[in-house]
This record gives sequence, structure tokens and C-alpha cells, in this order.
Amino acid sequence: MLIIIAGLPATGKSTLAKKLAEKINAVVLNTDVIRKEMLPKPKYTEEEKRLIYNVLFLLTKYLLMNNINVILDGTFYKRSIRRKAYEIAEKLGKKIIIIECVCNEEVVKERLIKRSKERSISDADYEVYKKIKSQFEKILSKHIVVDTTKNVDINDIVMKIKEYARNFKSS
Repeated sequence: MLIIIAGLPATGKSTLAKKLAEKINAVVLNTDVIRKEMLPKPKYTEEEKRLIYNVLFLLTKYLLMNNINVILDGTFYKRSIRRKAYEIAEKLGKKIIIIECVCNEEVVKERLIKRSKERSISDADYEVYKKIKSQFEKILSKHIVVDTTKNVDINDIVMKIKEYARNFKSS
């Protein structure tokens, strides 16, 4: 199974991915981690973004081909990026589910401030948040929306994923 956890910076994607991975026995591939492993001082150019997502998808293919559940943790702010994940899942006959994390903007600001003090793996600040928000292409396909403004019941998310998986139809 392939799960994409998409959304704006500081909306709880990584926290949700980690909790979910424990519940469904999955590997989490995080764009921020890949970026920092490959580029110690990233410039966040379009070329770098393409490189990071290409590596992410290469790892995804390998894991899925070996029947390992994968959770992709990144903004996935462009439909073209999400489409690539769909193509991989379809080609390999795997279920794919998109979870979109949303959050109240005031809470996002608080999280970004806290992150900057904790030296998070993510470099996103409020300016990055606003930029990605302006570029984020709405997810049009059927997906699960999780509001992470308050604590999320991970068991509720797991139930929704299982329901989606039961209703999955490969094309």
C-alpha cells in the first residue's frame, strides 16, 4: 500500500506519518530527510525539488516492489507530483491513499516558531508556508482530510484507511 501524506508545512504531516507507520507497519519516506541527506545546504530550487522527488519515487518503487507499505511525507503541493505517485502505484498494482493534513493558521505559526527553536529537520518558516500555500494545487481525487489543529485519533485514521483499502479498485 502507498499512502501520501500531503499538506502545507507545519500541518502535522510528519507526526501523523510516524504514528501511522507504527500502526500499519510501513516505511516513512520524508522529503525533508532526503533533502538534508543529499544536500546539506539546500537552496530549494525547482531543480533540487525535482531531484528530491525523483529519489523519493525511486525508493518508493523499490519498497513497493518488495511488498513493503510506504508512507510518503511531503507537501505534494503540485498535482504533477501526486500524479507520479499514482502512476507508480497503478503500475505495481498497489493501493494508494492520499491523506491531506490541514490546520488552523495560528496553530501553524506557533508550530513554526517552536520548530525554529528546536532545530527541526524542516527549514520551513512562515514565509515558506505562505509561498507553498499560494502554490498548493487543490487535491481533486478522493482523499482523507485530517484536521491536525487539535490532537488526532490515530485509530480513527487507521479505520478510514482500512475502509479506503477495502473499496480500492485497481484500474
